[in-house]
Amino acid sequence: MENKTGENYFIPLVKVSMIREKELPYTIKEIDSSGKAAELAGQILKGADREYMLILSISCACKPVAVEIAAIGTLNGLMIQPREVFKHAILSNAAGIVLVHNHPSGRCTASREDEDVTRRMMRAGEILGIPIEDHIIIGDGYFSFREEGLIAKWQAEVCRDKQVDCLFQAEFAQGVKKEIKIWRKYADRDRYFVRSVF
Repeated sequence: MENKTGENYFIPLVKVSMIREKELPYTIKEIDSSGKAAELAGQILKGADREYMLILSISCACKPVAVEIAAIGTLNGLMIQPREVFKHAILSNAAGIVLVHNHPSGRCTASREDEDVTRRMMRAGEILGIPIEDHIIIGDGYFSFREEGLIAKWQAEVCRDKQVDCLFQAEFAQGVKKEIKIWRKYADRDRYFVRSVF
């Protein structure tokens, strides 16, 4: 397409695909518990000297579909955005995902940042229709947000927020309907008045 100065602009036409780098052997048939997900991820994260974030995509039958190293951080932290997490999940046609990251220190406790990331990913997953099934921290053992009841608690908060939004939308719609009725009443009266004058 030409603009006023006669220059052409181009936009790239792209094709998005997922490339299988290699296959990792595993012995777990289904990821139906946090312990099994931790065991599988532990094989990948064994000996890591900095924080890694793995995204484990699972099917409707809880079978592992794909795993991706979505972020590599420093000795005591990493940053990740929903776009990095869910790009993998969408491309692998995941029914759900498990977030797994390691603490090289070996401490299996969730920090405030870990909680914030989990909540943020849960909100994004709710919008995309790809739920966060768990967030597991690997160290000397593992910590599971699901086993600690945090996933269920935050899912309840999301549902409650959706209900509040629905109530607000219903109240707003009722208010709009009332305004429309009032407007129609006065519009009909004014129309009558205008007709009777002329």
